[in-house]
Amino acid sequence: MNNVKVKAFGAVLAALAIVNCHADEKEQPGEGTLFRSLFGESLKQNYGITVSNLLDIGYSRNNRSTHDERKDGLSNLPITGMSDEGLELGSLHLFVDKQLKGTFIPRITPLPGPKPEQATFGFTLELNYGRNAQFARTYGWDMGLDINEKDNAKAQRDKDYFLAIPNGAATVYLPYGPGVSVMAGVFGLAMGYEIPPNVRFARNPFASKTYAFISEPSTGAGVLASTRVYQGDLGILGVELGVVQGWSNLRDNNSDKSLTGALRWRTADMNTWLDYEFIVGNEQNDDFSDVQGPPSRIVSPSNQLKQQHSLNGWHKFDQHWSMGAELVYGRQDGDGQASTVDIVQGPGFSGAHWWGANAVVTYQVRQDLTWSLRGEHFSDPDGFILFPTSTSPGDFNAVTTGVRYEVNKHLSLRPELRYDWFDAREHDRPFGNGRDRSQLSTMVEALYYF
Repeated sequence: MNNVKVKAFGAVLAALAIVNCHADEKEQPGEGTLFRSLFGESLKQNYGITVSNLLDIGYSRNNRSTHDERKDGLSNLPITGMSDEGLELGSLHLFVDKQLKGTFIPRITPLPGPKPEQATFGFTLELNYGRNAQFARTYGWDMGLDINEKDNAKAQRDKDYFLAIPNGAATVYLPYGPGVSVMAGVFGLAMGYEIPPNVRFARNPFASKTYAFISEPSTGAGVLASTRVYQGDLGILGVELGVVQGWSNLRDNNSDKSLTGALRWRTADMNTWLDYEFIVGNEQNDDFSDVQGPPSRIVSPSNQLKQQHSLNGWHKFDQHWSMGAELVYGRQDGDGQASTVDIVQGPGFSGAHWWGANAVVTYQVRQDLTWSLRGEHFSDPDGFILFPTSTSPGDFNAVTTGVRYEVNKHLSLRPELRYDWFDAREHDRPFGNGRDRSQLSTMVEALYYF
């Protein structure tokens, strides 16, 4: 397994060397350089299709793991983003996209300007290979691929790689009424302030993620409609509404669907935005024959409603300072019957709730250098929603600081320092493999766009 990984990594480095030798540094962005150098510009010019890649590598250490624990994977948990200590191939992405020409970028933002009067068609496809792909898989879609059929404990020890397809969807823009964009397939739900992956303009200033990020669903399978309902002196307002199979679920684990949607407001200059996003639906597994945990860890013959809500926003104060923040709340209902079983805590599940708040302030030192500081509090009093990264009931807190340095159009570096502490409801110690209630960690992440 290790020899295969070394060879694959060597092939990637060889490809990057080709990119650096042949790319025109002045005229083209780093994204898509490899594909353009091999196949030219015709696909984009003639059909509007872009192909690009992202290599996400990190090195991390914390002050709680033992030497033997560091040799195994996931020793940074419950911190996510880069969960292994040492060198980690977090993810290698392939993106293939044909964007719509409409009034709304689905899942992202309503757009200013006049309404296009012509229908357009598009699609989005993303492949994710690496350690982080383990947490981006969807039941009934990529979960059952041969490369993903692994014993979890062995995969952790060997630091195995996984393959996920978090986005595989068709899109269409229809110029009816205010203009409507529709997405159908498997797609990232884009809930919360931080959303994967680490594309250049994503609102993810750090290698590590917030606890709120862990609590939010990653993918959905279904249909999502987006439309801009207002554009005027008060800004731009967009609405999204969709029906999906559930949390990270194409093979439905009960007879009901989940409803997801968002309200997205922007100022006319796009320097301030505010989003409210939600997903609500029955998420219990009907029986033990097809338990789709961790996102659905309740088994019950009766409907058990699960919901998640996020209010998040961002504001640019001036050419240097900006700030983003998020409030998140969720709950999983439980009727307390003996037949309603939590696969972690057992029968008689009577419900759980969680909430969190986080904020990040960023200072643009110069065009190629930014500094950020993030603080967060996340309360999981039932030890429910952070599973499997943690089942400890209590409050998680963290402060993170770091910089992003754009070395060139291909390479970005993100070193960070993070301190976490835990206020326990009982006796739990979530850090250091159950020994500690605080942890100091450092990470250095390299993002290579090609």
